[in-house]
Amino acid sequence: MGAGGIVGNRPDLAVHQPRTRDGGDGAHVDPFGNGAKVTRARRIARALGPAVGRPPPREMLRACIGAGIGLTLCTFLVRLTMAPVNAAGPDPTLLLIAPLGATAMLAFAVPSSPLAQPWSALVGNTVSALVGVAVVLTVAEPWLALGLSVTLAMIAMMMLRATHPPAAGIALGTVLTADAVREVGFSYAFSPVLLDTALLLLVAVAFNRMTGRVYPFRQPREHSPRPIGDAGLRPVIKDADLTTILQRLGLDANIGAADLARLIDAAHGLAAEHLFDGVETGKIMARDLVTAHPGMPLGQIASLFRQHRIRTIPVVGFDGVFQGLVTETDLVRVLHKPEGPADGVLQRLLKASRDVAEPVAADVMERMVGTVSEFTPLGVLIDLLAQGEQQAVPVLDGARLVGLVTRADLIAALAKAHHPEGTE
Repeated sequence: MGAGGIVGNRPDLAVHQPRTRDGGDGAHVDPFGNGAKVTRARRIARALGPAVGRPPPREMLRACIGAGIGLTLCTFLVRLTMAPVNAAGPDPTLLLIAPLGATAMLAFAVPSSPLAQPWSALVGNTVSALVGVAVVLTVAEPWLALGLSVTLAMIAMMMLRATHPPAAGIALGTVLTADAVREVGFSYAFSPVLLDTALLLLVAVAFNRMTGRVYPFRQPREHSPRPIGDAGLRPVIKDADLTTILQRLGLDANIGAADLARLIDAAHGLAAEHLFDGVETGKIMARDLVTAHPGMPLGQIASLFRQHRIRTIPVVGFDGVFQGLVTETDLVRVLHKPEGPADGVLQRLLKASRDVAEPVAADVMERMVGTVSEFTPLGVLIDLLAQGEQQAVPVLDGARLVGLVTRADLIAALAKAHHPEGTE
């Protein structure tokens, strides 16, 4: 098979974990290591190593400054709203700062995580505090109250779809300060827990947006990753299906459906770039073009369509700058008349020259079209044409038109790649 092959027959593009072959001594042969063996110790070390990449220094600084500002404001609010207690032992309002620190880590460092979203943080912290107070008031044994508070808080958070790991620390801290919490009662869950969590989240929303991060979590659009109806190479996946995939893999607490859609879209874009590595648009584009200028009457454009048997004509200014595309469909849409059904479309277009106010190319051309350069990979060009919104793609050098690729050109290139000359 020639380079690239047919789009629908590309098993080499499938994303999978390569299978390893048993080396016979507890090791495995790395299929990419030219026979090198991966020992069990190395695999264990790799499994216990870092699971996330190191963020850029600017991102680390951004998250740390935001968390510091938010926690400082929460500390002042805790002091202002501190409920007077007479019981001995640690003040429960001060212990609240510890789990809020974990909330700040999520809200500022990983604001796209479902665990960091306002609903999860606000409801999770509040309901965990309520559970903790209820356990303190009903269970006398400290050893039983500690485990029971965290267990019930986790159940409540999961039932409310408000899973927030730091909230378990609030439930635990409530039990650890049982004597003081008994005097405050259930009001502790609302002030300071609910109040301070809300303040921290407001700071997170403002700070993240000011520094270029999206928070709260981006909700899925009605289409992802492509509008329904587009016949592109990229699959149309419904939001409900994305959510089902995440739940099936146990990843719904780590990534949202909207972010998964963005990852899928980016992955398909990258795959398109490498679909025909080494083949660029400049190798298949047509350079000897039939063009029109913006002021050309539609009657003349119709003559060009009939004379050259083409379906798309680029519109170029006298300075060579690309202006737009005119297709046969554009002409039909503008000049179609219900009377005279016996006349063909091109005949009616040719008669339009007799009209006083005959439209020109600039009146009907499509200005917003996808364009590429001579160095655009062929895979990206395929993806653009496969969307079905345009019949041809202009090739530009800066703003100047240097070529055009039609679907016919693309089909010919694919056929040549699939059946290269000189092969049997």
